[in-house]
Amino acid sequence: MTERFPDIEIYLMKAEAAAVKNWLNSALGELTEIKSGATCHWQFAGMDVFFTEQAEKNFSSLWFKQNQTPWLTDLDCARAAHAALGCEVRCSDSGWEEEEGDEQAGQGWIKLIRGEEKSFIWK
Repeated sequence: MTERFPDIEIYLMKAEAAAVKNWLNSALGELTEIKSGATCHWQFAGMDVFFTEQAEKNFSSLWFKQNQTPWLTDLDCARAAHAALGCEVRCSDSGWEEEEGDEQAGQGWIKLIRGEEKSFIWK
């Protein structure tokens, strides 16, 4: 059985804050807006959610600081986002583990695009 990740972060290609917030309102319940702008800060049931436009080239970051979502992992969340928003979504293929001397050793990614999932290395 997969363990619940302590936080979740996914990357959405060319996503708009309003569309992401609407999806999350449907998936989680009504979010409270704390801050809007290039980085949005929303809250739901004591969970902080951050949406940062242009976090990486054409990708926005969606980060659930505390994972109190219905999704156990980044990939579970990415699948839900891809289905709901129809945009390319990227996420880590595993939980983050710091290794001495190399913080991202073995770190791979999964790309969800046009209904398919593909492993790749994101540089």
